[in-house]
Amino acid sequence: MNGATDVTTTGGTTRERAGGTTSPALRERAGAVSAEILERLADPAATVAATRIPAEAADDGVAEPVWAELTLGSGSPGLALAFAGAARDAARQVPRTHAYLTAGTRAVSVTGGTASGIFKGPGALAFAVLVAHRTTGGYVSALERFDAYQRDLVRTVLPPVEDRPLSTIGHYEVVRGLTGVGRYLLARAETCEEPLTAVLGCLVRLSLGTVEHQGAQVPRWWALDAPRIGSEEAFPGGHLNLGLSHGVAGPLALMALAWEQGVRVPGQREAMEATAGLLRTWAVTDRHGVFWPGHLSFAEWQRGPAAYTGAAKWPAWCYGTPGVSRALQLAGRALDRTDFSDLARASVDRLLTLPRQHWGINDHALCHGWAGALHQLGRLDEEWKEPRLAALRDDIAAELVSAFDPALPFGLRFTMTKAPFGSDVSGYLDGAAGVALALDSYATGGTPADWDMPLLLA
Repeated sequence: MNGATDVTTTGGTTRERAGGTTSPALRERAGAVSAEILERLADPAATVAATRIPAEAADDGVAEPVWAELTLGSGSPGLALAFAGAARDAARQVPRTHAYLTAGTRAVSVTGGTASGIFKGPGALAFAVLVAHRTTGGYVSALERFDAYQRDLVRTVLPPVEDRPLSTIGHYEVVRGLTGVGRYLLARAETCEEPLTAVLGCLVRLSLGTVEHQGAQVPRWWALDAPRIGSEEAFPGGHLNLGLSHGVAGPLALMALAWEQGVRVPGQREAMEATAGLLRTWAVTDRHGVFWPGHLSFAEWQRGPAAYTGAAKWPAWCYGTPGVSRALQLAGRALDRTDFSDLARASVDRLLTLPRQHWGINDHALCHGWAGALHQLGRLDEEWKEPRLAALRDDIAAELVSAFDPALPFGLRFTMTKAPFGSDVSGYLDGAAGVALALDSYATGGTPADWDMPLLLA
């Protein structure tokens, strides 16, 4: 993140320097920046046109549009979710929400939309409609249609759990798989209980036991694909994914949230304990404290956690602390397992001792940027009430506020290429809408609409 100055004066109001105590002025300024970002996103046509990688940030020197219509990352569903989820000035956001829902609905009607989890296609729009319904009471018939869509989807694609590794993490993960769909179903449990319990049953079976792979026993979560396109050569034997977005922490969070809501299937407690135990086994340490590898190759799995030599990555939602920390906190709370909660806290303590300039974050976004760190630490601290964590969040919020540049289309830029903070991205997961929501929750001291449900943080 760009460094913050000691004192910032905006509109005659002096903000305390980063590292100072929480001040009403800082929260108010964070709310004002959130509102200004949303104002800049209010016109769908202008937002689509401005969502781009400028030529100076493009790897090939050619400007590139990056709007992706039916996505939560950079499309209409994500923008609709942002306007529906903002707590401040909620009435003003209603027509803006509707404009983006209309655009998304039009896109589905034209293309049909390919089933692809909750971050792309009809599933992304379903979550936007869900949050809009919660905040306005409207969109009842649209929500009922999406309920039916998700019920049919589970009946069609629910994979059998076989005694061999999975072909892909896409079967179960949050972004493309059953865990994300399951979070929607949990929010609609009154009309979607049957497919929800089917999803939970599948995740329970994946959590328990092992399968044989290349002469060794590996967890049923083991997948034969690589964690990302282009990394196949480094993962010839597949991988175990430990992250929240693509790995086992996502199912753990869903099972914990369902347990707390009273939705339970046979074996669910044991499945949560086994998955949390897997994360406990692979909680490795460096001189700063506890962290998690994002994923493990077959060779790393065989060598074991004591021999793990990889460095900790930057704090993020998708991998490591604080995303995995939140999943463990939820599991600890659901099962009254203080050991799970203590491990989550130990991982966050690492961030309290590691100077922020060494965190390695080079983006502002929710997924793996400063907005994500701000919001996830806030969710964790709702339970812990840790003064040092509150002060850390103040520092992060102050720097996000200071980074706002009125000359930019959305006030902030994001990292989509080799040029850090170089791209104009508008969306929920990857861009300005997500920053607006994180600052809104910080400014208001809560997240009443649970706009972070697709992230499995709530």
